Amino acid sequence: MKTGSAIIRKCEAQDLTQLTQFALKTFKDTFEKDNDPKDFNAYIEKAITEEKLGQEMANEGSSFYFLELDSRVIGYIKLNFAPFQSDINDPKSLELERAYVDMKFHGQGYGKMLFDFIVQQAKSHQIEYIWLGVWERNAKAIAFYEQLGFYKFAEHPFKLGTAKQKDHLMRCDLPLS
Repeated sequence: MKTGSAIIRKCEAQDLTQLTQFALKTFKDTFEKDNDPKDFNAYIEKAITEEKLGQEMANEGSSFYFLELDSRVIGYIKLNFAPFQSDINDPKSLELERAYVDMKFHGQGYGKMLFDFIVQQAKSHQIEYIWLGVWERNAKAIAFYEQLGFYKFAEHPFKLGTAKQKDHLMRCDLPLS
């Protein structure tokens, strides 16, 4: 998908190092300041490594995509089809497990561009709804998802190191046409 000079492209095996570096940067930018350093570091040392992301990339029902602007990565998403989803595993659903845009590019329409791409992916697979988990304390992301038509339908626990956190599960129903 291309809008202006920004494009969305599927990540391939040769992108793994860049994906890991960008995932680590955006996760730190988003959550590091709001969490205990010990718990935060324990989490990223297990969850955001080349080995872990490489395993996730190898799942046939999971895909990572880069959002690039002038050949520079400014965002990424991870999509999961059932049974590779982190929770629901409904074959009629698509999980948006990760969605990050570099903070320097927030508010410029790139999040909406990614969402439109996700909707296209969902419709091409005859998916009825998209769902995601978002930290209950991430008000900015929750507000963004609500603007896109997502609503909270459940909660699930999320462990960051030893810290027990809670994610809101949000979903966006897609038109059946």
